[in-house]
Amino acid sequence: MSTRYLKRFFKPRSIAVFGASEREDSMGGIVLRNLIDSGFEGRLMAVNSKGYEQVNGIACYSGVAELPEMPDLAIICSPPEAVAGIIRKLGANMVKAAMILTGGLSLHQSSHARSLREEVREAAGPYGIRILGPDCMGMLVPGSKMNASYSHINILKGKVAYVGQSGLLGTAMIDWANGQEIGFSHFLTLGDGVDVDLPSIIDYLARDPWTHAILVQMDRVIGDARSFVSALRSASRNKLVLVLKSNLVLQEDAPKLRTPGIPDSDVVYDAALRRAGAVRVESADELFNALETLSRMKPMRGERLALLCNGMGPNALATDRLLKNGGQLARLSEETEQQLTELLPPEARVSNPVDLNADANPERFAEVTRLLTKDPNVDAVLVIHAPTRLADSVKTAEQVISIARKTPRNVLTCWMGRYSAIAARNACNAAGIATFLTPEEAINAFLHMVDYHRNQRVMRQTPAPFLGQLVPGREQAAALIDAVPRDERDYLTHAEVSTLLNLYEIPTSRTRYAEDIPGVVDCARQMGGSVAVKALHSSNVYPFSYDETGHQRWHDLALDLYSISEVRHSTTKLAYRVNELYGNEQLFGYAVQQMKRGFQSMQINVGFTRDPVFGPLMIFGVGGYTVDVLADRNVMLPPLNLALAKEMVRSSRIYRIIAENSYQVERDVEQISGLLVSLSEMLVDIPQLKALEINPLLLNKRGLLAVDYSATVDEPGRLSISPYPEHLTEQITLKRSGRPAILRAVRGEDEPAHLEFYNQLSPESIRLRYFYSRGVPTHDELANWTQIDYDREMAFIVSAPRLDGKGYETLGVVRAVTDADNVRAEFSVVIRDDLQGEGLGIILMSKTIDYCRSRGTLELSGSTLASNKGMQALARKLGFDISYNAEEEVVEMKMQLNEPTEDWQIYRLQQ
Repeated sequence: MSTRYLKRFFKPRSIAVFGASEREDSMGGIVLRNLIDSGFEGRLMAVNSKGYEQVNGIACYSGVAELPEMPDLAIICSPPEAVAGIIRKLGANMVKAAMILTGGLSLHQSSHARSLREEVREAAGPYGIRILGPDCMGMLVPGSKMNASYSHINILKGKVAYVGQSGLLGTAMIDWANGQEIGFSHFLTLGDGVDVDLPSIIDYLARDPWTHAILVQMDRVIGDARSFVSALRSASRNKLVLVLKSNLVLQEDAPKLRTPGIPDSDVVYDAALRRAGAVRVESADELFNALETLSRMKPMRGERLALLCNGMGPNALATDRLLKNGGQLARLSEETEQQLTELLPPEARVSNPVDLNADANPERFAEVTRLLTKDPNVDAVLVIHAPTRLADSVKTAEQVISIARKTPRNVLTCWMGRYSAIAARNACNAAGIATFLTPEEAINAFLHMVDYHRNQRVMRQTPAPFLGQLVPGREQAAALIDAVPRDERDYLTHAEVSTLLNLYEIPTSRTRYAEDIPGVVDCARQMGGSVAVKALHSSNVYPFSYDETGHQRWHDLALDLYSISEVRHSTTKLAYRVNELYGNEQLFGYAVQQMKRGFQSMQINVGFTRDPVFGPLMIFGVGGYTVDVLADRNVMLPPLNLALAKEMVRSSRIYRIIAENSYQVERDVEQISGLLVSLSEMLVDIPQLKALEINPLLLNKRGLLAVDYSATVDEPGRLSISPYPEHLTEQITLKRSGRPAILRAVRGEDEPAHLEFYNQLSPESIRLRYFYSRGVPTHDELANWTQIDYDREMAFIVSAPRLDGKGYETLGVVRAVTDADNVRAEFSVVIRDDLQGEGLGIILMSKTIDYCRSRGTLELSGSTLASNKGMQALARKLGFDISYNAEEEVVEMKMQLNEPTEDWQIYRLQQ
């Protein structure tokens, strides 16, 4: 993931088109004509080895060596076998950006039996030239008057960026958008992805001021999943991101893409996109409708929707779709209903959804729309119109548009029909009002905005305060796992899993182990009461070992054994059954437990698995030996905090069962969520753990109890979301007071303490930090400051126990935000006013300098007001170079941490 030289793709000063000719079927010729027709203001050059003097009026050259100047961007439409050679020559001449529209490079082999795609990658490597494609459709940037694509039409200028992996779907989107008068800020497809990847483009577009939303069309994640999730998370904090992900998995790819414990890999993508704050759409139709809402809708005020129509049939369709998909129907205020009663005929419906009656005219549509947009209980309004003689479509649209323009609330429209409705829809398109063909389409589009609203709320939930607890058995657990490979096995024994869970304070059922039937009988006699016996063998020591129905494991059990004779008889039958299936070397004895029936227990399945694309995943759902556990799979990317864990529980099917049957619903949710957080911590602490399953986990009025469990190990896994950097924590002592404190990275749980810290700053400290006076930060701002992506930024805080003994308080904070290429990090630091002189500035800045230097950042920089003499003195003491920027009226502080090794890094540092 890197944005280096991407500006040359989006804002080139000169372009050379390779393979351009005046033949009608020449892709290079089409691209060149599109560049001319779009009014590109930079220099254009055509390149063709056949020696044309001109192509479409543009001077043509026979090769790279003949070019009068090297272009910012090279567009290659040449035959596949020529592409690698062209890239090599361009790189040798210091060209840094090339876009390959030529397709099929993966299918063609070079003389060395390698694919031409690999040859292109190798040709580009020594020169650092960035490659977009091959097999892409090109790029359209209206702001740069650039249509560098083979699209049959240009695009309109807008505020939505589109980036996809399919060229043909891209051209279809352009055609549809032009018909709807919808524009784009950028439009491109990535094709085969030799170099420039989706995370890099998302990072670039996220920083573009003319792009307000991003549409992503993708078939699969190519490359590093953490980079993809990180880029999406960063972009979605400030811009709405929608993703169209196809579900196609080729049969030959299915085995390597299978995730243990998850029969449908599509739910993994759902979980990843949801955790990243993006919204997923399921089809091209939904993507088109989502683009409609992205382009037309105002910022969301909330989720409560009011509907109005001149008949209840369309209202019923819309309401049914809204409620079935978890939407919220607004409850109108008494004042609004009274006004509607006075306005509408007696037979009309004045509650939501509002029925205007079949005799409604344009004026009635407009007035009811106005009243609904004034209701404090309404966040958005959907106007549905069925054509009648009394309510002309165009006249009604004009009246509704006049109201929609005057309100901050979103007004969506649906003009049913075709013959008389087309003109009304065109009027709405021209006015920038979202409009749809059917009530169901309108509801689906609105719910995309609701999903985004909810995802952002989940991302910014404030976890419970951090109390500084550490897992007491962490080192012992790590030692247990390290010993497993030495025994030449990739699984933990039943007893080892029990020990591991107990070390993370997850209670397990008391279990005895026996090697044979007499041993089982002896264990049962010592336990007393009813017992259960499980045969342990080479299949059930692995998590998620189920048949296609999801309930294979009950064959390994003998349950409800009340007498010793029952124990002996049932264990003998159990032994006979497993001996038929497994050899002696595959049998590991028996586990004996007391039965736990009679406690009104609910059975849960919980654990984690490892996806081939996104790495470790948390799993939660219905459990039991006979139930199809695979049918209920709630998935979330770790690491989890308490807020995320509660969201995972509440969004599952089993939560409804808990809510209906539990005496203490909140207590149960709290306990399950705590267990999920413990498992998440286990994943972070012990990356060698590949999978762990607890099934069943019993939940009853006594609490939680893990009854059966299994776990496996492998090479260390990598989380898609960077975990909390616990290794950066250190104990310190304040210089003047000698007060003990902790220097560590900020975490989401610090939000309440962060707000308290901010409120203790003086107005002067706030002005020196932010360069202006400002009010109390909002929850969203605090969430952005504390719930950070550790791959992209770092904030260190000094935290100390409160003097009254009630929790921790924040004493100072330093923040360093790094660009996507790790060239430059920008810092800011603030200390509580009453703690000046404690040495916190030196402590925090030294920590930041060491951290940024260790991760390879080239330069650390910051700026401060000229009046902030204390910050300037601290910077000089630490070795920063100080200079005054007269244009910005600030003092700039810079420190080189590492030497640049490539030309583009030197160039970036000079900017």
